[in-house]
Amino acid sequence: MIPQSYFERFETPKYRARNPLKRYLIRRFIAHLQALFERAGSPTSVLEVGVGEGFISGWLSEQLPDVRFTGVDVRDEDLARLRSKFPRIHTERANIYDVGSIDGAYDLVICAEVLEHVDDPVRALAALCALAPKHLLITVPHEPWFRLSNFLRGKNLLRLGNDPEHVQQFGKRSLRRLLQRRTQVLRLESSYPWLLALARPI
Repeated sequence: MIPQSYFERFETPKYRARNPLKRYLIRRFIAHLQALFERAGSPTSVLEVGVGEGFISGWLSEQLPDVRFTGVDVRDEDLARLRSKFPRIHTERANIYDVGSIDGAYDLVICAEVLEHVDDPVRALAALCALAPKHLLITVPHEPWFRLSNFLRGKNLLRLGNDPEHVQQFGKRSLRRLLQRRTQVLRLESSYPWLLALARPI
C-alpha cells in the first residue's frame, strides 16, 4: 500500500489533496494497476506515456529495482521533477502521436489518464502499438461515474462535472471498442472512478 509520505512528494493537486476518500481511491487504483502489471508476465522494460511527475512509474520503479523504466511526456517541467525524484527513470520528450519514433524495445507500455485528453484516440492507440510492446496497460476515467463524482463534490458544475481538459469520454463498451481496433483485450476492469485495461497488440 502506498504510504502517506509518497503522496507528499508530488505537486499535482490530486496527489496533494488530503481528502482520505480520494487517497483511498488512488491507492485502490494503484493496487489494481499493479495486479494487471503482474498479469503482463513480469515485464523487465516499461515505457510510460504521459508520465507526468512519475506517480505511477516512480512507485513501480521503487518496488521493482530490476525493471528498466522510461517516462515520456510533453512537459519539460514535469520531466525535470520526475528526474529529480526518480533519477533511475530514463526520460524522453514527445507527445503520444510521436512515441513510435522512440528507440528501444519494451515489454509493457503504460498509458494512464491520457486518452481522454487527445483529439484522435484511434491515432494515439496506433502510435502506442507502433512501439510493438508485448502488452499495453491503459487507464481512463470511467464515465459517467467520474463526471458524477466531480459534480457531487461541487467541481465543474457548469460542465456537469466534466473536466475542461477532457475531450473524450469512455465507458467500458467504448473503451473496449477502441482497443479492439489494434489489440486483443485481455482484461478490462473498473476501479471507481477509473477503468483499467490490459491488452496485447495484434
